[in-house]
Amino acid sequence: MADFIGETGVVNELTIIKTLPQGLVFAIPVAVIATLAILLFRGWLIRRSARAKNTMASAYSALSAEDDIELLSKRVEAALAADDQTALADLYLALARAHQRNGDEDARMSALRSAAGCAALHGPEATHAAVRMELAEAAYVSGDLSSACEQWHLARGAFLASGQTEEHARVEKRMRENGCPTDWVLTDF
Repeated sequence: MADFIGETGVVNELTIIKTLPQGLVFAIPVAVIATLAILLFRGWLIRRSARAKNTMASAYSALSAEDDIELLSKRVEAALAADDQTALADLYLALARAHQRNGDEDARMSALRSAAGCAALHGPEATHAAVRMELAEAAYVSGDLSSACEQWHLARGAFLASGQTEEHARVEKRMRENGCPTDWVLTDF
C-alpha cells in the first residue's frame, strides 16, 4: 500500500490505474476457471440427483393387476394415515398403472390426478413428470389438445427440475409439433 501513497499521504490514482490491468490479467482467468468448475459441479449434482430418483412405481409393475390394486390401496391408506406425503405420489402412480392394466380408465384417471397433486406439492419431480406425461397422453388421445398442452408444459418443467434434460427436450419438441403455446404466451397476461 505504501507504493500507492503519494507525498500528500493519499493513494496515488495514477499508480492504481497503471497496476490495475496487471491484476486483471490474473484475476479474469481465475474467475473464468472458478465459474466453469462451479457449473460442471452443479451439472454433475443434477445428473446424480436424477439417477438417484428411482420411483417406487416401477417396483410395483411386476405384480398382477388385481393383487396390485389391493396392495397399493392398502399402502395408500397407510401412507395417508402416517401422513407420509413423499410416498403418496409414487403409490398413486403405481395404482393408476394397475388400474390401467385392469382396464378401469376412470379409476386410473382418478389415481393419476391424485398422483399429480401429491407430486406437485411434495415431489419427487421425476414422478411428477411421469404423471403429467400420462395425463397429457390421455388428454391427447381423447382429442383435448388444450389439456394435453397444459400437461406437457407441466411435465417439461418437472423433467427439467429433476435433471432429465433429454426428456425435457423431447417434450418441448412434442409441444412444438402439436402447436402448443410457448412460455411467453402462457405467462404474458
